This record gives sequence, C-alpha cells and structure tokens, in this order.
Amino acid sequence: MMRFRRGIRTGVVVTAAMSLLMVFPGTSNGKTMPDSVDSALKISRERVEAVNNANDVPKVTQSLIPGALQARDLAIRQFKATVNAPLDSKPEYAVIWAGKENAGDMSGNDTMRFINQGSISPTGLINVGSKQFVPGLDAMTVVDVRKLNVDGTPNKDYGKIVNFVQVPPPFGVESEPHHMQYEWHPGQPIVAGHLFTDLTTIWDVSDIPNITLKNIIRPEENPRGSFPDAFDFVGDKAIGTYMTGEPNYGGSPGTVVVFKPDSAKGMVQESETLASQMGAVWRGNPGGVPEPCTLEEARPVGTCGNPHGIQARPDLGRMITTDYADARELGSDPLKTVEQHAFRPTARIWDISNPGQPKLISVGHMPKSVKHPPNPAHDNIGIMETGKTWAPAKGIFAESMCGGGIFFLPDITNVQPDSSSQWKQVWDDGMTELQVPNYTNLGTGKGNGAEPGACAGGAWTQVSKDNRFLFHTVGGRNPGSTNTYDNGTPKMIYVINIEKMIAHAEKTGRGHGDADDCPMLAGVLTVDDNTSGGPHWAALDNHNLTPSGAPTRMMFCDYFVARTGYDGNHRCYMANIDPNTGALSYDTTFRDEWNGSLGIDYNRKDWPGHPDAGFYKPHSMVWVVPEAVAAKS
Repeated sequence: MMRFRRGIRTGVVVTAAMSLLMVFPGTSNGKTMPDSVDSALKISRERVEAVNNANDVPKVTQSLIPGALQARDLAIRQFKATVNAPLDSKPEYAVIWAGKENAGDMSGNDTMRFINQGSISPTGLINVGSKQFVPGLDAMTVVDVRKLNVDGTPNKDYGKIVNFVQVPPPFGVESEPHHMQYEWHPGQPIVAGHLFTDLTTIWDVSDIPNITLKNIIRPEENPRGSFPDAFDFVGDKAIGTYMTGEPNYGGSPGTVVVFKPDSAKGMVQESETLASQMGAVWRGNPGGVPEPCTLEEARPVGTCGNPHGIQARPDLGRMITTDYADARELGSDPLKTVEQHAFRPTARIWDISNPGQPKLISVGHMPKSVKHPPNPAHDNIGIMETGKTWAPAKGIFAESMCGGGIFFLPDITNVQPDSSSQWKQVWDDGMTELQVPNYTNLGTGKGNGAEPGACAGGAWTQVSKDNRFLFHTVGGRNPGSTNTYDNGTPKMIYVINIEKMIAHAEKTGRGHGDADDCPMLAGVLTVDDNTSGGPHWAALDNHNLTPSGAPTRMMFCDYFVARTGYDGNHRCYMANIDPNTGALSYDTTFRDEWNGSLGIDYNRKDWPGHPDAGFYKPHSMVWVVPEAVAAKS
C-alpha cells in the first residue's frame, strides 16, 4: 500500500514539475506538456513501482578516458613534490550532475527551430541532432579542472570530461538531476537530489575521478517530504530540503531531512522534520513560532513552508532554509495561467545545536520590493536561495527569484520568532542590470528598462570565505515573456562587495548604517544564451583560495528545468575571479574538447565509454580534490 501511494505521489511530482514555472520569466510559447494528467500519473506510477521494487543498490560502470588514472597519479606526485606549486596546478575535478535530454524536454519553439536547422543541414540531424530526442540514463560527469602543470605549462586535459557514470535503471530514468551540496570537503560523500522521482543518491568520490554509487534513499524512506532540492553539511551529517510534502502531497509544507554517516552506504536517513504545518497562518507553527504570511500568500492550506535553499552554520548552532514555491499549485492545471501566490515570500531559521533534530525557531517575511512593481508577480517572491557569511560574522543573506531583492539579516543567533522586521533589502538585481551595456529605454514604459529586476530569475547565492563578496546568478527573462513590449532582462552572474556592511554588522549587530556601508557592484558577467533559460547554479572553487580566503575561480552551468519551459543552453563555463576586486571574466582557455566553443557543451553525441549517448542537461556541480591532495592542502 505504501508503494502504491508513493507511486501516485511521484506521479504528481512529474506532472507538477513539468509546468512548475508557467509564470516564470523564461516561459516561452509552445512548451511541451503531458498528453494528460492521467497518462503522466500512469507512467510515473510504473516508474516508481520499479524503483521501490529494486531493493539493492546497483553497481555503476566507470567510463574513464584512457590514461585518466595515470594522469591523476602523476599530477599528485608532482604537486606534492613541488614547493610553491602554482595555485591552478592542484589536481582537481568538477563533478557535474546531469540529466538525459529527450523529446519530452523540447518546447514547440525549440522543435520548430531544430527542424528548420535539420532541413538546412541534414548531416547535422543525422550525426548529432537525432541524439537529442533519444531517452537514456542520467549521469554524473567528471571534468578535469586542473589548469596547469607544476611547471606552469597548460594541462592538456583541462576541461575534458574524463569519466561518465550513468545511474542504472530504474533509478536513472527521467529523474531530473537537480542539486547537490553547495561545496564538497575531503572525507564527505556527494549527496544528490533527483527532483522528479523523489530519490536522493549518495556517491563516494574518495577515488576521484572514479565515482561510486553507495546508497539510494527511496521515496518511502522520507514519507513526509518530496522534491529533494539542496544540501549542506553539519559536521559529518548532511541536511537537505524537500520542497513539498505530506499530507498535502506536492504542496505545503515541505520538510528538512537529516542524513547520518554509514560505513557501508556512505549515508543513511536519520530524521525528517516538517518545515511548518497546515493552518500555520492562524494557529502558528510548533513551538509557538508564527507564520507571517497573509492568508492569500499562504494559499491553499495556510502555510508558506516550501523549503528550497539551505545554509548551515554549525559553529553558531543555526541554519536557514528559504521558501520557494508550492509546486503542486503551480502545476495543478497546465491549461491556465497560475497566479503569483504559489511563490513564497519567507525564510526560516532553525536551531541545529542537535543537528539530528532541527528545531524551527523563526520565520521571516521578506520586505516588499523597493520598486513598487506594477505587476504583483514581480514583487519579492520565490525566495529560492540563501548565502551564509563566515566566522566571525553571523549574518545571512536571502534572495528572491522574482522581484530581484537581496536581503540581509545581520545576526542569525539573535532573531525574534517573527523575524520579518530584522530582514532588510540591501540590493536589487535591477541595480546590476542598469550597469549592463545596451540595457536601454529607461522610463519609457516599454522595453527592458521599464522595470529593472522585475521577475528576472535570481537563484544561487554564495558569500566568499573572507566575507568580502557575494556572488549571485540571474537566469534572466527572454523578450516577450510578459507582454509584447518586454525586451527581457540580462542573463548574468554578478558580484557585490559587502565588506563594509559585514564589518558594520559585526560591530553593531545591525545592517548597514549609512551610504558608506552599502554594498557596491564589483563585477558582472553576462551570458550569451538565446534559449528560454539561463544560468541558475554555480560553485566557487573552495580548494584554490588565497591565504585570506578569497576565491579565484568559479564554475556555472546554464540550465534550469526544461519541462518548466525554462531550459538553458546546456553549457558549463569557467570564470576567473579577481580576489582583490571581485571582478569576473571568462576563462577563455576552458573550451569544449569537441567543437572548441567556450565552456563545456553538453549537447554532444558521444561520451566516454558511451558512443551515441546523446544530449545531456547539466544542473549542479561540486569541486573535488583527490584525498592525497587534500592531505597536503
């Protein structure tokens, strides 16, 4: 009975996720939808029944390129033997979690463009394009990101995919790989979420570039939560957000799930805690914590608890989760436009002094947009991501996917049960967009300058470990997304200098005091992408920091979730970071090994050990170093 119920649950996951962002900025006409809810449920029920009936963890096949292990071992020996080796000569890999693209991911517009291109170049249709439509298995891809040899010469394998590890069936079929932890540290496994199938997988990377599947946490193991999103570590435990949950499956409230180490399986589930409760807006959350949403914002069951982003500060015994959206309501009827209140305006603070049992202690409603947007759907809603400061600072950031707000709470250890008044807006995506060349027509009521920020698609947010810079991805909005005169908003990564504001918060316990403490724009990197999507997730290289803790490079991928109508160009890019100024620039030597284009192109036909595997959709990544290198570091 449990298995049948969970099968129905995951059917709702797929149905909801396929139309998750119908009002989101990148939505385009003609996106593919299931033929019917019933057919989607039937397919998903069969898939999940197969998942639940597969009790063993299958072995995965390593598909290393020739010489990958020998090159790793040589690079380790040379790096360890060299005094003052160049920073970029440290042996290092990026593990990128990617889903197999197939015909179901194509919008109507994409299909027509593809057909037209195929008629012009039939050889392209046969040799490359046909693989775009073929179903297949999701995969972990391992990229060599060691840029230099110890003598300063280029590493010939820089930017190459050196291993391609597919997730065996039934677990790797249409799971929509989503997020992992924000950064990996030596001794940790990788924890990866499967958005559509409600799975969480545990991966051993101790022998990188080999990567081994250790455990699969199945849907029935977390009966209250679904839609696994992101993870952060607290000591040797990992805590993850599951955006939706029971008994209102696919809706509110979601949960936080704790995983503990296990010698055989890497990690196993320890506990699951609801982020809120039904009716919380009028009866409060457990422990007397209020739910500061209006009845309208908390529709349909009286809570805004749909956790998405997560950042933990174990040194302070605190954690934050940010509420994104009630996914079931967004996808309840793909034939209608969904109103904006399915997107949530809140963030939650937890006591994790006992990390195995997180305790909710505060909920805050983010400030309304400073721009007073004419479109209510462009207010500060969809609080997707968060970014923690680092010791000795105690502050925390949050951001809104729509509205463009960046918010700051100066001391996560000193919060009221309703912390709404303690959050302040300190930046706006529109302030950055105004600095992007060709962002014109300001104040005309037409074009992309009419409402800077708007529903621009802000997402991943991280703070450098020296507490000087905040990094933020903005997926952008395509022209024509909201009305005929909408010229869209830029697709970009940007950096703001928060050094003075953080120093003021440490000194006074408050946010910025005057104009001298305000954040300042430090760098912008725009992304050339004419698809419906844009950059969504990124990772700072946490193994190549300056002595002060400043990052020197980052990686980001251009992809969201294709079946929401917000796709991406399926490329992963490397960016240089000036550790002194925060300025960003593309690493132009990080190029696709097959076509020479900037970044790694996942729209390819062949993969190591898998000729004709076809196109993939890269979503999230972590930087990993071999254990022998970690010991020296």
